[in-house]
Amino acid sequence: MRPASAEHISRAARRCRAGGLLLVRVLALTLVAVLLAGCDREPVGAPSTTPRHTGEARAALGQTALDDLVDALQGGSRQDAVDLATPDARELVGWVHDNVAALRIGELTMRYVDEGAGPGAGQKQRLGPGAWRATVEVEYRYVGFDRSSARIETSVVFTSTGDTARIASFGGQGRRSPLWLVARLDVDRSNRSVLAVAGTTTDRYAGLVTGALAQVRRVLPRWHGPLIVEVPASRSQLAGALNSRRGQYDGVAALTTTADGSLEPDAPVRVLVNPAVFGELEGRAAQVVLSHEATHVATGAPFSSMPTWLLEGFADFVALADTGVPVDLAAGQVLARIRAEGLPEGLPTREDLQPTAAGLGAAYEESWLACRFLAREYGADRLLRFHRRVGEGASTRTAFRSELGTTQQAFVLRWRADLARLAGVAG
Repeated sequence: MRPASAEHISRAARRCRAGGLLLVRVLALTLVAVLLAGCDREPVGAPSTTPRHTGEARAALGQTALDDLVDALQGGSRQDAVDLATPDARELVGWVHDNVAALRIGELTMRYVDEGAGPGAGQKQRLGPGAWRATVEVEYRYVGFDRSSARIETSVVFTSTGDTARIASFGGQGRRSPLWLVARLDVDRSNRSVLAVAGTTTDRYAGLVTGALAQVRRVLPRWHGPLIVEVPASRSQLAGALNSRRGQYDGVAALTTTADGSLEPDAPVRVLVNPAVFGELEGRAAQVVLSHEATHVATGAPFSSMPTWLLEGFADFVALADTGVPVDLAAGQVLARIRAEGLPEGLPTREDLQPTAAGLGAAYEESWLACRFLAREYGADRLLRFHRRVGEGASTRTAFRSELGTTQQAFVLRWRADLARLAGVAG
């Protein structure tokens, strides 16, 4: 905690001492003593330029405000929630109340953790010296969908008026910011899915979510959801929801992750859409992307340690199954690369499939063609068994032998020959 400054007090004291006279009368000495004592204090009624409360007092005020907010969000009125905000945050807190109701957020708790870096310059100017930023742990779950609660640490800016704290903002400062806490959402909820869209309506996405559920069930009939899709309004909102570095996911249309970034087996899973990329996709391509992500949800991909080529290639295999998309269209990037640079030496690596990797689209297509070839050579059922075996912890080398009766090396040689045939080049 930064100590309060006494610079203006010391300046006043120096001015008073510099003008002192040698007085010998007792009354005069008494008067000087009184004046000197007065010089060491701020003038009565002068505006304070430092916060009134200590860090401990701010923590108590902040926790009280959070407790009151949780009560308002879980059972109180919208006005109860709005009354806890600063004037310029009243609209936001009203949205949060609406989001909690529409998403059916339950088991909500908010715990003040500690005081963080101060508010930005703009907020300081608007809110005054009594504002501070704190780290707050939020726990919540979507009732009826999440098996356990998500637990995140986010950022909250408070300001105090007397002995009351008001909420000024949520998120920022390198902390994860769930979408429902920072944006107005349009929500479409069914018995198998939740769709939450910031900045626009659910109209474009609702049919894609329904289509993704149906597409995955064609290949994985035992899966019935749930599927939770969230669409930020911007790249910055996406980065906040993921607590990712700038530009990390600029090249992907959507991704599947846990709500709080944890790898606990029952952690809540979300599909997050990158609106800047997804918005450029036409209907069929958009459907493939969302079906791909729904496959990740169905197969527990966020918790899997299987090779990335199998993880991503299988998701595309499911998303493209029986869609009628021609191979030269679905794999156009990798086939062009093969014609220009030759055949790959082996299966795509984890590095090839990183979000910021060069040639990412071609690496995804390469992974799909590996799974497609496996299904064509051995049958879709054996691809499913192979995927399941690796998902249970077996190495791909073991699964190639036990499920397909071959070796990974032999498979790669035959797959490269298939790639040469598709690209129209010599093997």
